[in-house]
Amino acid sequence: MPISSGLLIETFTPQTLTETSDSQGGYVTTWADGTAFRGRLSSLSIDERMSMDKLTVFASHKLFCNNQTIVETQRIRNSDSTRYFAIKGVVIPSNSNDHLEILVLEID
Repeated sequence: MPISSGLLIETFTPQTLTETSDSQGGYVTTWADGTAFRGRLSSLSIDERMSMDKLTVFASHKLFCNNQTIVETQRIRNSDSTRYFAIKGVVIPSNSNDHLEILVLEID
């Protein structure tokens, strides 16, 4: 069952690193925006952070959203571009294909 839309209180945008040619024969790398989606960001407790660190996946937050196409090579930004998150893992709970739990690490 998808997450209730009333719980998805923020807008997030996935970004993909892209290379575009410059006018001098070189390339410039920039982050290109994907399709925005609604989600809910939840901080992980210290215990959750420590247990994930033991698995060599360090995450600071979990982002809940309805099913999206998200891959670990992307990053996610919030709607006002004040916070950016590296994707550390994408979990499909119980293989239900109706919502995702995305493990993210906030980028300074």
